[in-house]
Amino acid sequence: MIKVLIVDDSKSVCELFKEMFNREDDFEVVGCAEDGASALRMVKDLAPDVVTMDVNLPDFDGFTVTRSIMEESPVPIVIVSAVYSSSDAELGFRLLDTGALSFHDKPALNSDDFYGQMAEIIMSARLMSEVRVVRRKGRLKKDNCIKISEDTAFEGLHNYPKEVICIGASTGGPQAVKAILMSLPVGFPAPIIVIQHMSSGFTAGMVNWLIDNTGHNIKIAEHGEIIRPGVVYFGPEEYHLEVSADRKVVLSESPAVNGIRPTVSALFDSVARNIGRLAVAVLLTGMGRDGADELLKIRRSGGHTIAQNRETSIVFGMPGEAVRIGAAVQVLPLEKIGPELVNHICGS
Repeated sequence: MIKVLIVDDSKSVCELFKEMFNREDDFEVVGCAEDGASALRMVKDLAPDVVTMDVNLPDFDGFTVTRSIMEESPVPIVIVSAVYSSSDAELGFRLLDTGALSFHDKPALNSDDFYGQMAEIIMSARLMSEVRVVRRKGRLKKDNCIKISEDTAFEGLHNYPKEVICIGASTGGPQAVKAILMSLPVGFPAPIIVIQHMSSGFTAGMVNWLIDNTGHNIKIAEHGEIIRPGVVYFGPEEYHLEVSADRKVVLSESPAVNGIRPTVSALFDSVARNIGRLAVAVLLTGMGRDGADELLKIRRSGGHTIAQNRETSIVFGMPGEAVRIGAAVQVLPLEKIGPELVNHICGS
């Protein structure tokens, strides 16, 4: 049985979440906290397996509570808070820096997709409850990033490499993508395209969060633009993203696949067809198998393929499927993926 603690300043939301979780055979709601002080006390006294955390609390903000929990009594934390703008979403991603594992928009009670959103939150709590978290020491500081100009970082490279890097991620992906970008020098001489499974309204916030933390030139991809070295492109919400043979972004509103749009599969498939041996594809942590078959296509077309290993994946679904079918040339821990990309693109 998974013991869950619900933290929200609204009593009605607490009761609703309690009802929804208690409908699941494998969950037990051990408590509902309506303020930060209660949350801190109940984490210690009730020893939950996972916590759902609102950002806005009457006494402490979500940062303070999450940070204190991770310093004193670490437990997997899933942020569930209302998102009205990209700045709200960015706030949620900043919470990942304090130790939270995932972030979800709080479903509106009158929303047509209330039950679908709640199902995502419950699934996330189920998955995160299995993650082993560690105690955070002291107050967390903003990540440092060594910013290196293109000329300094790649002195001697008179022409940009021709390779294109594509990355696919789902559950746990924001932290993983951030870690990779942090390990790449600014001005990295290859275009990077990222597909991150994301609830609607979050992509712009994630991009802003990554810009602040990594210093890279990051943007949401636009239809028809040519992908250029030194830029990190994110697939926009509600559009599949492909890359054409002349290295242009192609966006389409083709039907969602298993409820997902954009998909990693669409990007990887186009890269296998149009970029081939000059592709470098990375499949990161995530639930399901999106991108696994197409990663194999990239490998068969002569491209270099990497899957994140089990030990560093929050969910070893997508990379695990890739490993199972032999799609990955390399299976690497997260901390080695960035250096491998540098070595592959810039090595002799």
